[in-house]
Amino acid sequence: MKLLSGLKLLAVGALLAGSAQAAEPTRIKFAFNFTLDGSAGPYLLALERGYFKEQGLDVTIDPSSGSGDAVTRVASGTYQMASADFSTLVEFASRQPAVTPKVVFVMYERAPQAIISLSSAGIKKPADLAGKTVGGGNADGPARLFPALMRIADVDPSKITYKQISPQLRDSMLLTGQVDAVIGNDYTSWFNLKGRGAKRENVDILEYADFGLDVYSNSIIASQALLRDKPEAVRKFIAAALKGWRDAIADPAAATKAVAARNRLIDPVLETERLQFLIDHKVKTPNVQKYGIGYVDADRMKKNIATITESFELPAAPPVSLVYDPQFAPGGKSAVQ
Repeated sequence: MKLLSGLKLLAVGALLAGSAQAAEPTRIKFAFNFTLDGSAGPYLLALERGYFKEQGLDVTIDPSSGSGDAVTRVASGTYQMASADFSTLVEFASRQPAVTPKVVFVMYERAPQAIISLSSAGIKKPADLAGKTVGGGNADGPARLFPALMRIADVDPSKITYKQISPQLRDSMLLTGQVDAVIGNDYTSWFNLKGRGAKRENVDILEYADFGLDVYSNSIIASQALLRDKPEAVRKFIAAALKGWRDAIADPAAATKAVAARNRLIDPVLETERLQFLIDHKVKTPNVQKYGIGYVDADRMKKNIATITESFELPAAPPVSLVYDPQFAPGGKSAVQ
């Protein structure tokens, strides 16, 4: 009887251990696409309010040095998910298809790349750059897509003086008159300028999207291993992140407060304005209002990939199926199959 009782106790113990093991949360390391500023607020708010934990996920969120770094971290397996620029992911996929992560959810439906200038320069359209000096990076998305914009706008690039400068100096050089215009992401450059005292009425922002170059932008990406082994964890992560975005849209200041708890160097007021700008201009677009956040159009994505391939001088255009998994789109489907 004692042996039978002992076996029963062992069996119960094994069942309890199995239940505990089954309830073990899935760990996901998430790399943000840059430093933790206002744009990271929705994710940090979801973390702070326990939305990931509610989904059975143990999530950590870390900054990175940029989308290229974030993509590489996920591809290497040190991180399972990240936010990253779509163009950067396409470039990575063309060169290392065997390990490339995939977009699982598009967050910024409208492209942020832009030409930014002081109004005194009189740059109201791309053609006005002729005879001007433009400052920008070497390998970032706005710089790599700039030649494509010039082709679409029928502007001779030989008539533009391009000065390669670091992102850290770019906006200061614009304010001090060392360049006539800069190219960068609007939500980065404009708020950098505002933080240095610039007034919106004195700054012109020409978005690439308004001149025929509207590419998908920041997206949530996941590793091939996670998509293969734990696709439900990806779905749960997106659900929790969207709750964070919902709360951030309702109360941007709360999201910025969550960022300030991690990055005490930010200006909470400025970062709240940056987040509101992103919500209004990149997230709540007409397409999103019509189809839902995360919707992807098949033809547009294919055209985006073709444009990125040409602009970045890639060896080949990766197929949509290599860079995008449609199963997590609104309603569990997408125009891309």
